[in-house]
Parts: sequence; C-alpha cells; structure tokens
Amino acid sequence: MSFFSETNLPGIGKKINCITHSKEKVSIILHHDGKRELYIMDKNNEPLAGISLLDEEARRFGAFLSGAVFKPKSLEYLENAMENIKIDWFKLGDDSPVIGKRIGSLGLRKKTQVSIIAIIKDGSYITNPSSDYIFEIGDTCVVIGNPKNFHSLLKIIRQTV
Repeated sequence: MSFFSETNLPGIGKKINCITHSKEKVSIILHHDGKRELYIMDKNNEPLAGISLLDEEARRFGAFLSGAVFKPKSLEYLENAMENIKIDWFKLGDDSPVIGKRIGSLGLRKKTQVSIIAIIKDGSYITNPSSDYIFEIGDTCVVIGNPKNFHSLLKIIRQTV
C-alpha cells in the first residue's frame, strides 16, 4: 500500500510526498506557475535523481501514468489526441454546493462533457466512483475532458469561479 502526504510551500506551491508499495520515496513539488519537479529520494530523504517539467509536460506524463491515453500507436497520434483531452483535479471546499449530493443526481457528465474518473480523499483514492457516491468536504475530484469544458464543471462544484 502506498502513502501520500501534502505540504503547503508558502510562495512556491505544494509538495507531495509518496512512499510506494515497494517502500520507494518520491517527492513532487507543484509550483504556482505550473512547473513541476519530481524527485526520487534515498532513505535519508536526499534526492537521488530529479527532473523538472513544464505544466503541459507534467499533465501528459500524468495521463500516461494513469493509463488514460495509452494506445500502442505513434507518438504523433497521441499528441493529436491529447490536444483536446486533459486530466485535472479540483478540491471541494466546505462551501461547495455539491457537498452531500450524489454524483448521479447532479448530471455532471451530461451538463459539462467532463467525467470524474477518481476521488482522492485522506491519502487514498476511489477510481471510477459510482453514481451513488456522495461528495464530502475535502474530496479532490480527478476529471478528464476537453479543458474548454472545465469552467462549466467549476461553476457547478464551486460557488464562485
């Protein structure tokens, strides 16, 4: 079982730490400007290796890791497919009008053309949540769709956009 923790980095963004099922440590720094840094850590929490990614590179990398876009075809095909589909995530605050409501009752996919593919809560996740799932404060919704439609989703799940 893996473990995830989040730390706010004032003026920088967020740091996500992960200990994988095989006890390997990974740290990700999410900068406010979209830049991402990924580090593989040793047992003393010192970086063994690291890479820096621009926002678009990180999102594509994440999509490949999640298996959302893998098809054994040419990279050109994947790049074309990725132009109109993105994965993003939005955390629900205590003022969200969807708190306490079932996913299915809101008709989010039909209204926004965006699909919720996972819910992250308390360091674990629910993939492909059922229509009976009830939103709770602090849920992070992982969504996939055309980024042009994300604003419509945010209008529904947040009171102000």
